[in-house]
Amino acid sequence: MQSNDADAITPVDATVVRIKDRGEIKEIDYDGAMTRHIGSLWWGTAVGYRAMQAAAEALSRDGLWSRDDLYVVGAHPGPGVRDAIDYVTGVVGRDRYKVVLEPDCGMKCNSSMKFEWWVSDGRRTAFVKLREDFVPRAFYELSDRLGTPAETKQDRRQFEISKVTLSTRIWAAPLGRNFSVEVIDRPLAPGELPAAVLRDDYWSDLKTKQPEGVGA
Repeated sequence: MQSNDADAITPVDATVVRIKDRGEIKEIDYDGAMTRHIGSLWWGTAVGYRAMQAAAEALSRDGLWSRDDLYVVGAHPGPGVRDAIDYVTGVVGRDRYKVVLEPDCGMKCNSSMKFEWWVSDGRRTAFVKLREDFVPRAFYELSDRLGTPAETKQDRRQFEISKVTLSTRIWAAPLGRNFSVEVIDRPLAPGELPAAVLRDDYWSDLKTKQPEGVGA
């Protein structure tokens, strides 16, 4: 899709997100992101893509947002999330994507992570956060059991079903119902961390999501 009037372009339309790349307007569809992860990474792909749609709306209020100076920090380590974000923004291959991790998290989906992203365009930063109650406690309990002696025969199948359910729900409601977005009037330089994640108590609220017996 090409246009000389980026100010008139709608950044988000159903499953589409639009973004400038060196002056050219790119129209990106969710189907393309899904082809990278057919199957087990549906949920991560869906939430990462929808988070970038929320960022697109926030950063396009005075003209369509651009890939050129984007830098993204996230608190979710999943590969589906990472690849969906990169599909829209192109930040991973340019070393402009950084993941912050709680010490016990590891690079997998579990209760020691957050669905939070900071998307900076060189002028300001959009802080995008999934609604606190969107992911049920049972999902975290399942994810924490996988790969441990507590895992049951049904857990793996139930976990996949849960991810499909979450993937469907993230598309069923408007972005504004599932995500909160705060625009901060200062950019993040590549490699810089948001002030929030540098606080000693940044990860402290995770204990409210963790089942008994799982350390903070």
